[in-house]
Amino acid sequence: MGVGCQESGTPASSTFVPRPVYVNREPAGLTTRLTGFTVDPEAYFINLAMCSELYGPVVNGRKQCPLPPLYAEFSPLFQRSTVRESLVTVLDTVPDATGQPPAPPPPVMASTAGLWTIEKVPTRPWPKGPVQGPPPIYLVLSLGQGALANDAPTPFPLPPVPVGNYLPTAAARPVVTGHSACVGLEAIQVSDKGIVEAVAKFLSTEGTPVTVQDLLNPAKYAGVTVFWLYRPGFPVFRVPGENTTVEATAGRVLTLEWAPPGAPLPPPLAAIQSTRGFFVAPGAPVSSLGLVAIVHPPLMGPPVPVVYTPKDLTTSTVENRPWKTDPLVLPPTPGVITFAGLQLADAVPLNQPNIPPPTTCVPFQ
Repeated sequence: MGVGCQESGTPASSTFVPRPVYVNREPAGLTTRLTGFTVDPEAYFINLAMCSELYGPVVNGRKQCPLPPLYAEFSPLFQRSTVRESLVTVLDTVPDATGQPPAPPPPVMASTAGLWTIEKVPTRPWPKGPVQGPPPIYLVLSLGQGALANDAPTPFPLPPVPVGNYLPTAAARPVVTGHSACVGLEAIQVSDKGIVEAVAKFLSTEGTPVTVQDLLNPAKYAGVTVFWLYRPGFPVFRVPGENTTVEATAGRVLTLEWAPPGAPLPPPLAAIQSTRGFFVAPGAPVSSLGLVAIVHPPLMGPPVPVVYTPKDLTTSTVENRPWKTDPLVLPPTPGVITFAGLQLADAVPLNQPNIPPPTTCVPFQ
């Protein structure tokens, strides 16, 4: 201000007010608070399927559950799919000075309502500029503990979902801690009585017995990646995207289906059905549930990222198909089940802008 009061057209430096020097410096030590919920996607689907079968009116030739199919705290289907007192932490995908991923922080325990909070995760905004490095993302990791909320109330009775032990599971949704808080994050709980058991039973029919624990043994497999593709809709809308699949640049792709446990199935399929009703459909080009598992062989060196491309082989103007979404690139993670629940988009985008708040901490949204 003192410089500006000089009479000269080009103010010189003031003799009594120093010229300000602007320094653009990011504050060090910023942290982000992560908050989310624990959910068992297999239990959610089974509750939705049984609700449709027992109480659903027929709409367009299909039974539909009268309860809203939403991942929302007011939905009884969601409440019965939360996992109480599970252990949750985060995986950092940015290597440390030794070139290895840092050790995850000590886990926190989710509440009896399935809610959890992790404090003071380092803040790292999404890279900007013409030269961008790898996204500095975190992945939410569940450590395989907790109890399914089978006793959560519903307007009408639903049969309990078979329970088992939960496996270490990483949610494939990338978390970019570019804000002071990230909310609504999913900590996925995958059971040893559902999809993974079905994969193990199917592989056992090929000559060598395979157990669920074998699939988590880095000496035998580099992990399993599970994709569940959902129909387009609101961000919390969860209805299986029928007749879809996933292509992968590496690993063995297995298509899965489901039938109520004890339902009549052809003997070859009944023999490989899991406790929760899932089974591999050999040779099926698509899944009526949008459910696919990719089995990775053991690593022979550093993990190479795999490109996963969701595919919808149906063309329908009425349903605005084929549905689509961007490919997902993930490295195999030995000893962990990786779960990607992806909501597909319409073939022709609807004129309904849906911009989630920045605190969802999802890249590019």
